[in-house]
Amino acid sequence: MQKKPLHLTGIALGHIAFILAVFFSPLSAIAANVTLAWDANDPEPEGYRVFAREEGQSYDYQSPLWESDETTCTLTGLVEGTTYYFVVRAYDGTLESADSEEVSYTPAATVANQAPSASAGDSQTVYEGDAVTLDGTASSDSDGSIASYLWEQTGGTSITISGTAQAQATFTAPVVDTDGESLTFSLTVTDDDGSTSVATTTVNILKSDSTDRDGDNVPDVLDALPEDPTEWADNDSDGIGDNADSDDDNDGMPDQWESEYGLDPYTDDAGLDADGDGVSNLEEYEAQTDPVASMANTVPDTPTIESVYADEFVGLTPVLISGAYFDPDSDDHYQSQWQISTENDFSELVLDETSTTQLTAYQVGDMVLDYDTVYYWRVRFIDTRSGESEWSEVSSFITAESSDDTDTDGVPDDQEVSESVDLNENGIDDALEDDLKPINTVEGQTVVGVKAVSGNITLFSVKSISSETVPDQSVDMIFGLIGFKLYLDEVGAAATVTIYFSTTVDESSQLYKYDSDTGWEVYEDSVFAEDRKSVTLTLVDGGTGDEDGVANGIIVDPSGISSVDSDTASVSSSSESSSSSGGGGGGGGCFIATISQENGPWIDMAWQWLKRQFRAWH
Repeated sequence: MQKKPLHLTGIALGHIAFILAVFFSPLSAIAANVTLAWDANDPEPEGYRVFAREEGQSYDYQSPLWESDETTCTLTGLVEGTTYYFVVRAYDGTLESADSEEVSYTPAATVANQAPSASAGDSQTVYEGDAVTLDGTASSDSDGSIASYLWEQTGGTSITISGTAQAQATFTAPVVDTDGESLTFSLTVTDDDGSTSVATTTVNILKSDSTDRDGDNVPDVLDALPEDPTEWADNDSDGIGDNADSDDDNDGMPDQWESEYGLDPYTDDAGLDADGDGVSNLEEYEAQTDPVASMANTVPDTPTIESVYADEFVGLTPVLISGAYFDPDSDDHYQSQWQISTENDFSELVLDETSTTQLTAYQVGDMVLDYDTVYYWRVRFIDTRSGESEWSEVSSFITAESSDDTDTDGVPDDQEVSESVDLNENGIDDALEDDLKPINTVEGQTVVGVKAVSGNITLFSVKSISSETVPDQSVDMIFGLIGFKLYLDEVGAAATVTIYFSTTVDESSQLYKYDSDTGWEVYEDSVFAEDRKSVTLTLVDGGTGDEDGVANGIIVDPSGISSVDSDTASVSSSSESSSSSGGGGGGGGCFIATISQENGPWIDMAWQWLKRQFRAWH
């Protein structure tokens, strides 16, 4: 009986497995398999044989690749990219059919997986407290896709990362020391074939000018004890804040005792002899004797006062004038204490200044007084042995109504900024921010702005002041003086403000304040921003930086920027002479402060007073 030729009925690819090719080469290669199926022969033969060949070869009928009575077979170890041809023969004993229909198959060539490329983004520089984004979206896979991300911190202060399994992760920059800190991170990406790649990035954290960890309204950069809400200054650097330290200058004399007798609790004056009796201040304390006045001292006579336009309105910077100094035992005139109040019993002080230069005439500084207000003032003399006279009689004056701030927004009309500005670069027009007031400066032709940083203050007014109003012209002020007035929620509290500039100031620039007694001084409680376009300063009501010299819930501060190195700033000479009011019976008249022509009314007032004195003397 003759057998019918077999016919191949189909080729079905089985699961592609990656194994070593064992049929064709001893070399390691990528292999595939193929499944062949055909119709059963009728009548049923003893079995079937499968033969294979490659392109350009012949079948070797002596060496079948497969032999069985099944009608399907799977051949393995095929080399990918090679074309194979197949036929099937049925056999029964020694009988064998002719070839079936020939079929061919070329396993597709498989390219080896390429590892992904991880990108953790460029290094960043931020301030503490900023929200930071770690960006891995630039990661890629050339022959597939990224299946997973993993962000991990590898260095620096430990922080909590949100979205560690996302392309972008976030965290909040931690509080750092003054020198800042660098945090490092790694990103591991895995592709859809399981291959991985790692990239790293760095985030540099800078100390912020406004960070206030303990909430005492003094930024950490200016706070000697940044984690203690009750302390911000440590005058003697002993680790005990000035509020808790009973001896802030470590001179062996308690602060309370020094203050009681008019000594300086912040300066080591133990070896000095305040009353000139041959006994040092420290020895006086140890003996519990009075360090500032010998028993024989007679206090100066009570001052008389010259009225300041008693029947007329005055401006905001009047000159207060007293009569001549007289001391019965001929002690020299050492100091005068000037007080201004809104109450005739002086229960609410607006100004309390003790001056060694403005002895019989005192010019009230800018920003201290308000318009359309009745003020009371008095003065007393202090001799070289700290003997204090009685207070003078009380005089009063009334300030004129406002003429330079018609919209009462706290900025003089001629200094209003008409165009939109954004000095603090937060994307909001400064004019729309309640806690920031921009002004055009009277010098330097630029724009500056003052911002209330701490939450315990209200920024009441801002004013640009000509530096020509200061007698000492040895320091060149870039923008003139910048004055502002703050109202505090709590009397005696500290406050923080930032002054912004529309231009960058150079590295040598510093913040200066002028004091009639000590001249120009660098204001130490200030810090410039990294970009040198702002400076943040801390002031204390009645203390550091407060022009009115009294803890009254109001801080007044005129200061300015100079590019002169600090060691070139001179200490001004007295703007008033005390020689004409010296001791020995104290004859002579009063010397009027040197005043700019911009204060014309007060020059006229002083001149009128001098004319009255001249008539009295003659």
